[in-house]
Order: sequence, then structure tokens, then C-alpha cells
Amino acid sequence: MKPRLAIVLLLLVTLPLGLMAWLGLRLVQTEKTEIDKSFHRLHLERLRDIEARLGEVISARERELMAQTASQDLAASSIRKRVSDSPHLRQIFVLDAQGDWQHPPLVGPISRDEKEFLTRAEQVFQDRSRFFQDSGEGAEAQDHGWYSWFWASGLNLVFWQRHSSGSIIGYELNRFRLIADLIATLPDDQASAAGPGGTRLALLGARGEALYKWGSYQAAEHEAPVALLDLGAPLQPWRLSAFAPPPTGGSDLVAGTWLLLVMALVAAGLLFIGLAVYFYRESSRDLREAGQRVSFVNHVSHELKTPLTNIRMYAELLQERLEDQGDKSQSYLDVVVSESQKLSRLIDNVLTFSRHRRGVLKIRRTLVGVDDIIDRVVQTFLPILSHKQISVARQAGSPKPAAIDADALEQILGNLLSNVEKYAPGGKVELRSQQSAGLITITVRDEGPGVAAGARERIFQPFVRLGAELTEGVAGTGIGLAIARELARLHGGDLICQPAASGATFVLTLATETGS
Repeated sequence: MKPRLAIVLLLLVTLPLGLMAWLGLRLVQTEKTEIDKSFHRLHLERLRDIEARLGEVISARERELMAQTASQDLAASSIRKRVSDSPHLRQIFVLDAQGDWQHPPLVGPISRDEKEFLTRAEQVFQDRSRFFQDSGEGAEAQDHGWYSWFWASGLNLVFWQRHSSGSIIGYELNRFRLIADLIATLPDDQASAAGPGGTRLALLGARGEALYKWGSYQAAEHEAPVALLDLGAPLQPWRLSAFAPPPTGGSDLVAGTWLLLVMALVAAGLLFIGLAVYFYRESSRDLREAGQRVSFVNHVSHELKTPLTNIRMYAELLQERLEDQGDKSQSYLDVVVSESQKLSRLIDNVLTFSRHRRGVLKIRRTLVGVDDIIDRVVQTFLPILSHKQISVARQAGSPKPAAIDADALEQILGNLLSNVEKYAPGGKVELRSQQSAGLITITVRDEGPGVAAGARERIFQPFVRLGAELTEGVAGTGIGLAIARELARLHGGDLICQPAASGATFVLTLATETGS
């Protein structure tokens, strides 16, 4: 198999398979992405359910504090008693209607806990105007809400409400009791989430530390959570996270998709290989048939050459005997000789072209006179050239014997003069030879329509003929000039078509060693 054909067959198989593999990979990736999204949504919904539980704890605490505000006595002693009696409260502060700080007192008797509160609540003290801001254009000021800030290593929460006197009462929640109440609503650490392998859920603080976690799954050190959820106010710095092993069902689905993809690729590969083998066998059969036809033409050409040579020889002998008769028999014989010569050239061209295609075309150098060969070829063409009213001009410049293949030179000149006879009737053809050290140059110039600049190289390609305006009604195989150039190059020379003001000019060069 030729390398080029092997590459074509390989591309015919690999390109469709590559495209199918790429599409299949995209399909698997899409399915995996959808499975991951569904897995994420599932755990995100679970985290939202947990968030709702935590929200219920905050709402219950808010309702409890709002009920206390209605009956709250603003006297310092009553406030201190309420703080000491409630496990949920760490401290209570009071702002009067003008926003001035009333409790804990800035001046006067104050406990250590109240001093610590004033220290850690400095941000609340500086930002107390927010308790008197309107909630929006045209709306009344809020009468309750949550305020959060960071102190030391944790989140501190204050629920505030407007008292019937116009003052603001703020309740600082006991952070640790609040966390305990929140955790109490969550499953214990022995509970495992549904599904193979379980899950691991966690309540995370503002710095990402785990305040509480539960579930049986043990996540790797740097494993990313499958879902994260930021909690709403007032716990917005906290988050819920979920860790879980990859979904086994999704892995099975992806694995099944991969298996189907591989099976489809194997089936398609076998199909494409079968098609490639089929087309290769068909093309090989066509090539064999073409080779057989070429071989048949070669055999037929060889078989025709012997009887044609005999016809030509006896026609020439008879022509010589009838030269003095002066009747029409001579003209008839001229036609027989001319046509047999033309047929001989065609057969020679076919055989030479066949040897060239098989790579066995060679030349045999002998010492011959170049001008003698030119004269002999011209003499052979004189009858047909005269019939086409083409005159011949000769300039002989190669008198010394030279080592060339005489038959090859005759074939080259025969093809050139055959083209003159076809394309340049009614004009003149000039043949000029020159001889120098190691080089023979023969120029053939006619007065025909010439060759266009863009076609001067193309005419030397096999089976290429010029436009219909030149070749219409002109017979030919289209291999004459290709053979002539190949024979010239086997001599170490070349055959080119030179630019000319009119007509066509062909220059033949043959590298040779001159005889002594």
C-alpha cells in the first residue's frame, strides 16, 4: 500500500472516531456536571431545612424578649435583677428617647460585668443612632431589631426594642447559651445522614471554625464541601456546610455512559475500518484493471509495431520503384508511408511513456552525427509538411559526432515536427543546431499561433492539451512533449518552450561527450 493511500485511509478512520470520542466525552462531562448540580441542590436543601430550625430558635428568643420589654421596669435595680435571673441574657442597656446612654450608667455605681459590657459594647455606643433611623422614605422608625458585632473571638448579638416611654432597651444575648440552644435543635453526632456513606454537616463560626458538626462521613483534610449556606440575620457571619462522598449512583451512571461510549466507538471503528478496507479493495481492483489495460496496450503496441514496420518498409521500396512513373500511385504511396510513419511515432510514444511510468526508461549513447539525424528526420517529414504547405529552413551547426541516443533524438524531433504539422500549417519551420564542449543545442521555431505564457510549462505535463480553439479538429495523445522532455533530461539536458514574438520556439539541450 502506498504511504499516501495509507494516510488517507487512516484519516478516514481516525477523524470520525476522534469526533465521536470528543462528542462522547462532552456528553459524559455534561452528565457528570448535571449529577454534581443535583447532588449540590439536594444537600443545599438539607442545609436550608437546618437553617429554618435555627431560625425558629432565634424567633422564639425574639418573641420572649419582646414580651419582657412590655413589662420591663427601667430602674437600674430591676434591670440588674432581670440579667441575674435570665440564663439567656448577658447584659441589658437602655438609651433614652434622645439617644443618651442611661444604663449601665456612665457615671455612678457600676458593677464589673457592666464595666466589661461598656468596654466590649463600645461599637454599640458609637453606633447607637442606628436605633432611631427610619426604615425608609415615608416609613416610621423601626421599633425593634437585631444588632451584631464582633468582640474578642466571637459574635455578639443584641436584640433591641423601643419601650413605651420612647427609650431603647437592648438585650445582649449570652453567646454560649445561644450556641447551646441552637445545637440542641440539631441531630446528635451519632446520627448519620441518609444515603450510602453518610454525610458530615457542620455549623461554622465567623472565622470558619466548626461550632458543631455531626454525621458519619469523615472528610479528607483538604476536601471541599458539596454545599455551603450563609445563614440569615442575625447569624449572617455563620455558615452551614455539608461534606459527602461522591454519589454512587452518579458514578454508576457515568461508568455506564463510558461503557456505552467505548462500545459505540469500537463498533464505529470496526465499521469505518470495514469501509476503508472495502474502498481500498475497490480502488486496488480499479488500479489492477488499469494496470491490466496499460499492459494490454503495451502488448498490442508491440504486436502492431512489427507488421507496421514491414508495411512501411515495403511501401518505401515500392515508392522508390514508382518514382519515375508519374501517376497517382506515387501520391497514394506517399500517404501510406506518411501514415505508417505517424502510426510508428504514436506506438513509440506509447511504449516510451509506459517504460517511463514503470521507471525502466533508459538511453543508449553511441557516437552519431547530430546534423545527420536532424536531416533524416526532416526528410521523413517532408511529404506531410509539403502537403500542409510548411517550408523547412535548416541551419546545421553540429558536424562532429557526439555520444547521444540516436533513437531518442529522432523521437524528440519527431514529436516536435509532428506538433508543427498539426498546429502551424501554411508557415515555416526553422531547425537550428549548435555544438559546444559537452552540449548540443537544437532550436525548433515555427510560425503557428504560439503558446501562451501561462501554458509554457503545463504543455509538458502528460495528457495536457491547449484550449479548444487550438486543438479543435487536431488529433493527438497529449504525451509527445512529456516524453520529449523526459528523454532530454535523461541526456542531462532539457526541453523548454521559450518566449517568442510569434509562433512557438522550443529549445532542446543534450549533454554529451563529442567524438574525436
